[in-house]
Amino acid sequence: MTPELSNFETDSPARQQYSAHNPIEQYVLLAKGAKGAACTELIKQVLEAPGVHVFGELLAMPNIEELQNGPHANYYNTLNLFAYGTYRQYLENQTKLIQLSPAMQKKLQHLTVVSLAIKSKCIPYNELLDELDIKNVRVLEDLIIEAIYADVIHGKLDQKNKQLEVDYAIGRDIRKGDVKEIASTLQEWSDSCETILLCLETQINRANTEKQKRIKHKESIDQEIANLKKAIKTQAVESDEAMATDTCRDIVGGLDLRKKPAKSKSLKGSDVHQISRVVRVIGVSTQRLIRVLAIGIRSYFEQGRHRINAKSCYAASQPKSHYVFHCFHHGWIAVV
Repeated sequence: MTPELSNFETDSPARQQYSAHNPIEQYVLLAKGAKGAACTELIKQVLEAPGVHVFGELLAMPNIEELQNGPHANYYNTLNLFAYGTYRQYLENQTKLIQLSPAMQKKLQHLTVVSLAIKSKCIPYNELLDELDIKNVRVLEDLIIEAIYADVIHGKLDQKNKQLEVDYAIGRDIRKGDVKEIASTLQEWSDSCETILLCLETQINRANTEKQKRIKHKESIDQEIANLKKAIKTQAVESDEAMATDTCRDIVGGLDLRKKPAKSKSLKGSDVHQISRVVRVIGVSTQRLIRVLAIGIRSYFEQGRHRINAKSCYAASQPKSHYVFHCFHHGWIAVV
């Protein structure tokens, strides 16, 4: 909506800023005091003025509206054509319009390109040639380049596909009858946006729910794996100790414990071989085996006065990767 001109002082900064962004404003001011022939000259100036591409405010002036029923109706019709029409309509109704100067003709052609760009962002050359009444493609491209430099449209020429690709176009005047159609289009667009937003929210909620389920499932699996590892480890330790205890009992059971305490009893070769076989089967380290052997033998001799001299024992790796236990000093098992 145009601000009331009475709110501006004649040379105020606000008026100057408004005029810079709305070039038609100065012509609206001049039209207030123009009558008859003066209005026709004003219309010609507006139609030739560079940078002026909207004319609705001038058309709404009472003294301009008076022209449509008088001898200067062709001026009013021409101004109305520049506001809402195209160059093709000018060619079809030249008898009701004024003769256009080259500047007017070029401006109307630019406005025609804008009208076509509003309907489609890719305009074929053939349609442009027909609407603008141009016979040469080179002339058409020059006209489009001038429109781009005049900031009427933004786009590029696709010479390969022979079309104009429009990225931006200025707005033109809107007829009062088009307001309802525009409002309906905007309402449809708003409804589509609401539908898309609801769909996105539904998808987001569904994704978050699935994410929480997967996190809980992963946590339960990790807990089960940890429990299984712990159970397997405990079972392996118990199995190793039980096997070592049984082996120690078998070995010690064959020893002669009735000898004098001063003499020590060393393990026989068969005993060493049996211990080596146990080590290979259960796959435990020598240090750990000595510990479990000590536990097993101590439990076996808990009623006697026998002990294990574990410090005097060691294991050596043989070429066939099995263990051979050697006893020195007082032997593997010392009978006190």
